[in-house]
Amino acid sequence: MSNMTQLEKLHQTAAELYENKDLDTALKIYEEIIKVVPNDEIALSCIMDIYLEKDDKFNYYLARANVNIAQNKLEYAINDTKKALNIDIDNINARRKLARLYKVDNKNLKAIDEFIKLLELSPKELDAYFELVELYMKEGAIESAISIAKKGLDEFSDNADIKNMLAQLYFKANDFKAALEVVEDDFLRTKILLQDEQNEKANEYLQKFDIKKLNDIEKKSYHILKAQYLYNTKQFEEALKEIDEYTKLASPDAVSFQMKALIYEELNDEFMAHLNWGFCFKLQGKFDDAIVEFNHAYQVNSNDKTVLIELANLYMQNKERFVAIEFWEKVYAIDKDEQAREILAEFYYSEGNFEKAEQYGKIVEKKEENYSGLIDKIMEFFAKK
Repeated sequence: MSNMTQLEKLHQTAAELYENKDLDTALKIYEEIIKVVPNDEIALSCIMDIYLEKDDKFNYYLARANVNIAQNKLEYAINDTKKALNIDIDNINARRKLARLYKVDNKNLKAIDEFIKLLELSPKELDAYFELVELYMKEGAIESAISIAKKGLDEFSDNADIKNMLAQLYFKANDFKAALEVVEDDFLRTKILLQDEQNEKANEYLQKFDIKKLNDIEKKSYHILKAQYLYNTKQFEEALKEIDEYTKLASPDAVSFQMKALIYEELNDEFMAHLNWGFCFKLQGKFDDAIVEFNHAYQVNSNDKTVLIELANLYMQNKERFVAIEFWEKVYAIDKDEQAREILAEFYYSEGNFEKAEQYGKIVEKKEENYSGLIDKIMEFFAKK
């Protein structure tokens, strides 16, 4: 029997029970349905109706909040959850729901307040510590994030995830000593040691990793950490090889381009340094900075096709069409690039420069017949005078 048929059968059974006023059994079945399909609006609405009939206002408001969530009406869901809390102010489930609704609705400060209230009610809410830290970091409040993570560690002293979260926060705050005191993950430990320039100690951990036993994510971490170690110890060519291994596991990212840029700066390769900084900033969404770096690369080598195409695309994205076209013309001049030809042809055609458009292969239809028709109409107009 397919899942859809099973769900239909559950719906039918629950509906019959509801019709026969066996509300508690119907409720259990509808709750089973939403475990499988959390946004099943029929089941959610029926749960709401059941609580209404049972005159259970607290659960009715929470159920109505779920219906509004399914319909993406977050403000209504928030108001319903607040109404439920007015009935039972210390209810953990309602408090958690309100905190997460504020979080989803990007009302970070209100979400923070609710998560704090939740932890006051129930200090063992493990997920709340992680969610609070995330919210504090969104607000740029790293000290508050550290404080909450420390409270989480007080409650869950053996939890490796809490320890690593706190270590990450200390790392971001440049408190490497404190980070090393709590960290559990060896990859993160190695990263902290490298940043603290404890290179040989970091290398001891790198040598412990058996790369054959690592999954792809762990291999990526290994190669980028090895590259950083080699960079720190001025083994620049070897560091580049490790970055190549890193990018074989996934597309190049901002981190890999940043590391290459730093390495090429040490190797005094001005062009490659600017080129890699350009790609780094582009992937970070810093398009103005990317334009600056690619222009520096262009000044070093004005005939590099990759740089010309990147500048053409970035200027076009920046709505500087005429500057972009200048770079597409430089691209075309190198090797009669087909993409450049098509872009140039369409651009000059749109500008009404048909001669230029034809130079780039655009077929321009002549409109002599329309012109002749216009002359005839003018002559006809004067003939009537």
